[in-house]
Amino acid sequence: MLKTTGIHHISSIVGHAQRNVDFYAGILGLRLVKKTLNFDDKSHYHFYFGNQDGSTGLVTTFPWNDAIEGRVGDGQVGISQYAIPTGSFSFWQEQLTKKQIKHFSYTRFGQKRLGFKDPDGLELEFVEKNYPTTHHWAFGEITADQAFIGIQSASLYSQKPEKTYQVLTELLGYEKAAEDEEYHQLQVNEQLGGTLELNKKLRSNGRTGIGAVHHIAFKVKTAEIEAWRQKIIAAGLRPTEVKNRKYFKSLYFREPGGILIELATEGPGVLVDETLENLGENLLIPPHFIGESAEIEATLMPVFVREVSQLGDYGYRDRYEFEVLQGKEQLKTKIAALRSKASTQPLTEAEQKMLTQFRTQLVKLK
Repeated sequence: MLKTTGIHHISSIVGHAQRNVDFYAGILGLRLVKKTLNFDDKSHYHFYFGNQDGSTGLVTTFPWNDAIEGRVGDGQVGISQYAIPTGSFSFWQEQLTKKQIKHFSYTRFGQKRLGFKDPDGLELEFVEKNYPTTHHWAFGEITADQAFIGIQSASLYSQKPEKTYQVLTELLGYEKAAEDEEYHQLQVNEQLGGTLELNKKLRSNGRTGIGAVHHIAFKVKTAEIEAWRQKIIAAGLRPTEVKNRKYFKSLYFREPGGILIELATEGPGVLVDETLENLGENLLIPPHFIGESAEIEATLMPVFVREVSQLGDYGYRDRYEFEVLQGKEQLKTKIAALRSKASTQPLTEAEQKMLTQFRTQLVKLK
């Protein structure tokens, strides 16, 4: 019998690309395991964040500065829940406080949770779990004892909870594990990513855009992807054709409650085109865009993985504005050096001309 085996990835639309990398890699300590493009849009990145080798549930984002603002609500994934090692809850409370990220804690289904939002408004939670894994990614202040393990669960906000419940249980193989006044807790296995929560009460409808989850993907066996397509059709739903996403094959369908669901194969995985040591370091252009590589690389905003004390104002929205800002900073440095010299000794005629030239160039860049 066909049965999914848990969450493969959760993909969201976000705003500024560098801010997105700074938050998930620089502050939360996830590893940027893949820097590629939206398969359907060469002008925008698609980032994959995960553990050391990208072997657990992936957090993927589509940075899109000019998209409309989204709204979290029914017809979407409402909350993404990340597993952290047992004993690291207080570390993350302190870390979020230090990084000036608002957070709160509460308990549901016997599990204490640390809730917060990313810079674009995506709702996230940390929960402690004791999963046996050696693939932690240590970065900056975050050691293996505190590092992201993988996606633990997700809270689904359906427009038609009863219909979505049927899809999850009768089609995808989930079973009810518990419930409270607000949610059904469903489980397909006890492994990482094997749990979901489904709303009972309706909210207002969500809207796709910056700060909203685009889709949730569930793992299926590679050899069964075509059989899954036929099963979905037989259930009266309308799946896409099977798509080759390089790191997995997948298909998509929208269930009656409005949530976009992807079924994705477990392999070949993110190591198919990079070594473990070099994951996420290079821009990997999908095969159908290779002929336009030079143009793509010349126009995409540059992004860097770095340690971050706190998020700030980036002052640029694309590569052109980034380069203008860099040019301003270089000119300011040169002007400051000449002014410093002028405070102790007269500038030569050539230096005076350079100072005037630098000032003129700076005015033109404003």
